[in-house]
Amino acid sequence: MPPKPKYTRDELIEAALELARECGIDAVVARNLGNKLGVAPSTIFTHFESVEEIRQAVLEAARSLYNEYVEEGLRMTPPMKGFGVQYIRFAMEEHNLFTLLFMQKRNSFKVVDFIITEGHYERVIRAAQTDFSLLREQAELLYHNMFTYAHGIAAMSATGVCSFSIEEIAQMLGMTCRSMLIGMKMPRDERENTMPQMGQTMPGSVASYMMADKKV
Repeated sequence: MPPKPKYTRDELIEAALELARECGIDAVVARNLGNKLGVAPSTIFTHFESVEEIRQAVLEAARSLYNEYVEEGLRMTPPMKGFGVQYIRFAMEEHNLFTLLFMQKRNSFKVVDFIITEGHYERVIRAAQTDFSLLREQAELLYHNMFTYAHGIAAMSATGVCSFSIEEIAQMLGMTCRSMLIGMKMPRDERENTMPQMGQTMPGSVASYMMADKKV
């Protein structure tokens, strides 16, 4: 029978989460956990039956932390842009946890399945419908493309391929979303005027932008 541990289950999960944040999920093993907690590795099996169970708990804890980022993004205006900014910010600040949640190989996974699995699909879709006066299918098309674009930036950030500031990310997402809305030829209302750049508004309708493009 494993010796009685001198720490709680939650403390063990927190230690495992810190290991995953620092070194990746593969570092979450009994020896490393014992060293981090200053105890015999065998004591961890009092709270969990296997290392796989601990890693599953880490996955849930990582998801909870990610959800905190997203909640902050969904409070921004517009929420779709805020969601994208926070998705990328999570990748920048928690690259090992982002890799754990969103960069694992999946068999025959379609893009739409991946997006829905992320967990905030319905909330972002409803926000897009309200903010941009879109039909359901239009909001889904916009979100699928925006999420794919945001994931590309997030993956580059998580792997250290490129470095972006939050201001650059917000501007890129804003301009991309605006371009997609123009491409869909949807009328823009006052709420959409925040899309071109942070802190700037641009008056006019989609038709006026299209006409301006033809004059260039």
